Amino acid sequence: MGKQTDVLVIGAGLAGLTAAWQAARHGKKVKVLAKGWGATHWHSGCIDLLGYWPLDADTAVVHPAPAIAQLIKEQPQHPYALAGLDNVTAALSNFQDLCAEAGYPLEGSPEKNWLLPTAVGTFRPTCLAPQTMTAGDLSSDAPLLLVGFAQFVDFYPHVAADNLAQQGIPAEYVMLDLPSLARQHRLTSVVLAHMMEQEAFRQEVAQALQPKLGQAARVGFPAVLGLREATAVWQAMSDLLERPVFEIPTLPPSVAGIRLHHILQDAIQAQGGWVFDGMEAVGSEKDGGRVTAVITETAARNRAHRAQNYVLSTGGILGGGIYASYEGGVHEVVFDLPLNAPDNHLDWFHTDFMDKRGHPIYQTGIRVNKQFRPVNGSEQPLLSNLFAAGTTLAHCEPIRERSFAGIALVTGYAVGKNTIR
Repeated sequence: MGKQTDVLVIGAGLAGLTAAWQAARHGKKVKVLAKGWGATHWHSGCIDLLGYWPLDADTAVVHPAPAIAQLIKEQPQHPYALAGLDNVTAALSNFQDLCAEAGYPLEGSPEKNWLLPTAVGTFRPTCLAPQTMTAGDLSSDAPLLLVGFAQFVDFYPHVAADNLAQQGIPAEYVMLDLPSLARQHRLTSVVLAHMMEQEAFRQEVAQALQPKLGQAARVGFPAVLGLREATAVWQAMSDLLERPVFEIPTLPPSVAGIRLHHILQDAIQAQGGWVFDGMEAVGSEKDGGRVTAVITETAARNRAHRAQNYVLSTGGILGGGIYASYEGGVHEVVFDLPLNAPDNHLDWFHTDFMDKRGHPIYQTGIRVNKQFRPVNGSEQPLLSNLFAAGTTLAHCEPIRERSFAGIALVTGYAVGKNTIR
């Protein structure tokens, strides 16, 4: 199988899976290797394209498309600039089509951001959101009721409701203590999502809520309305409560993010691709300016995986693709690529943890050209059959920009297309 692989992707976050999906749907034999699942399992399950620009802006971006056009002018090395505006819009549109075909519509467009509530009652700008979340849009001041479950400790509705109320959104909360949940030894978001797929449990939730709905025009739940059947569960709860229902992302593991992971993994496998976890890439073999193998660690011995093209999407420092040592060095783990990083480790952090400028170390990344091939200081490709995608790239600040999933999706899409040329 190894010799037949056209595209080998290292990393199974949103960027890696998107690149693999694009290559697979164009007939390439694809294999994804990962030490574990990626950021999909802890992010919101929405596509944050651009939430803040310029970075020191006091208010969130309302219209992402013109803001990205401005960003591209001002930051020509940013991943969005390298991909180009056409790839940005095409990546979103293609992904929306995929999710719609899977019965899990993502609503929105680059023309306008949603403003959705977070688990602590702040406002979160995002471009594409699941249909299960959009009734929570805070540009409407329709009164809302937030629902928590006594045994579920990853969502505190009173905190979110109090903070929303202080910001002028009419919000109340209720904490349900249900007999069927009292029997659960450990109630995680995934366990609750499976329970929500059972009609009897939904009836129990609805009956407990009916007398507490009051003036609420919409009802917010933690994002646990089903794992594989989310749209049906969301619709059923909306029908039972006779008003719009919406989800709010919780602490990890993120059920909404896992749904996107499943959709991409299913799409890759439907095209004959393979997705493996528990296979950590620890090195590579190179010859004549090309990658000839990626090495993964196993219990008995290391194993070489060979392909025509390779995609690196292991994440930045937060994802483990870039290692920062206490002695002050930073290095890319698989190919030992040069990094765009502060020269002195004393410059990694500002004194104030909450400094509005962010911390320079989190801007560390791999420099690439417009084909997303890693380059040296003279802008020459280092390895002709290697591409990089996602938050491992330099010249962006995904956390401060609120562009984490957007950069992953857009660069994964662009790289996936580049591997088939």
